Amino acid sequence: MTTLTLDAVQRVRDRISRAHTLANERFREAFASGTGPLPPKAHMAMLAAALVECASGLRVHGEIRYDVIGDESTPYVERGKPVYEAFDVDRNAEAIFEYWLVISDIVGATSWRMTRLIATADDYDAALMRMQSPQIVRALIVTHLPSVDARDDGTALLEATVYTRAEEERIERRQLLLDVHNEFHYHGRALLAEGRGGVRV
Repeated sequence: MTTLTLDAVQRVRDRISRAHTLANERFREAFASGTGPLPPKAHMAMLAAALVECASGLRVHGEIRYDVIGDESTPYVERGKPVYEAFDVDRNAEAIFEYWLVISDIVGATSWRMTRLIATADDYDAALMRMQSPQIVRALIVTHLPSVDARDDGTALLEATVYTRAEEERIERRQLLLDVHNEFHYHGRALLAEGRGGVRV
């Protein structure tokens, strides 16, 4: 396992923040151009493009678009094929970690919107302060920084610490398996702390 440095995590966070700012600016400019009303999926497509543009170590073959039906949005490059297959991701720790954050933003599950990365003791303390009646489950935490095991077969295992309010309020160390088609699969978790909050999704 390769543990990312705090500098690497901050670089990724900065690139993702820059992508959000860029997408917002482009959306405002398109709206102000007077070409007519923009559909809600326009911003999602602009954000997906900006996330890939600002990222390091990943590329997408084509343009990401969205189908929106009711409350469900589905990203695609080619309809009928999973969007993950359109990506080319370098198999190093920083690129795999960044891809996880980027694809999570692009897919945009409701639970992801209630999830925050924890990379430092300060992040952890801030999450505990937000929790309702927090209870520490595991007191000894070696590191909060993400770790990646990039394997020779093209798969990778990512471990990252997150705070989430989806369903149950908890801080956990998640394990995610990246397959050869660039899709992450839930692999397991270690519960670090839990609270009495949570939002049904």
